[in-house]
Amino acid sequence: MSLMGLGMSQDINLSKNLREIREYTEKNIELKKSHHFLFNLPLEANAQIADVIVIGLNPGEHASDWKLHNHPTEETNEFDFHNEFGNGRASLAWSKNCNNFLPNQKIYLSEFFFWSSNSTRKKDFEDRFGYSFEDCPHLDFCKKCNLDMISFHKPKLVVAAGITYAEFFSSKYNLNHVKTINSQTDKNNRRIISHYELECVSFIFTLHWSGAFGVSNLMKDEIKSYLSQFIQT
Repeated sequence: MSLMGLGMSQDINLSKNLREIREYTEKNIELKKSHHFLFNLPLEANAQIADVIVIGLNPGEHASDWKLHNHPTEETNEFDFHNEFGNGRASLAWSKNCNNFLPNQKIYLSEFFFWSSNSTRKKDFEDRFGYSFEDCPHLDFCKKCNLDMISFHKPKLVVAAGITYAEFFSSKYNLNHVKTINSQTDKNNRRIISHYELECVSFIFTLHWSGAFGVSNLMKDEIKSYLSQFIQT
């Protein structure tokens, strides 16, 4: 499915996608085990159109989320449980990471799989949902919603934070490969960028921004430098 095939931005109603995601969750009982789903979420509530869309594998989930709100909920432009019950979206480490890597941009978030879990490790994911992440039967539904979201916003850039699944999702989303970049500062010369295009939109997978994944400050600077060329005004 192409962006052109999805129509012009004014023809797309993302509220309809949200209703579909809520209905889809009700129809697939294993998805109701998640604390929340995430789709079309602005980092700043007053941002109407995204400059950049950041896509993760799926939302993280913590015991503290259930303490904030003990029923399944959502992180969307219509309702964000962190803003409603917590300390606000801006207080979260991931929001700070996004603003650090993509400064002065209107950023929206989505996920390749919308529903939260403790991890995507095979056992953890199977224990929660009954299938592995790679064999998830809901990825095509999420893809359709994500393509609608990209077509609606028409961003300068889509960034996928996490490079492990670059080949998997580039195939699923029919992306065209542009280039692969390895780090010049890492002793193992690790891959830090896999650059693709979705029609005219740059769709860039990067090494995950969290220090927990072994990315050094120098490698972070390399990633930020590469991304900066797509967001300069």
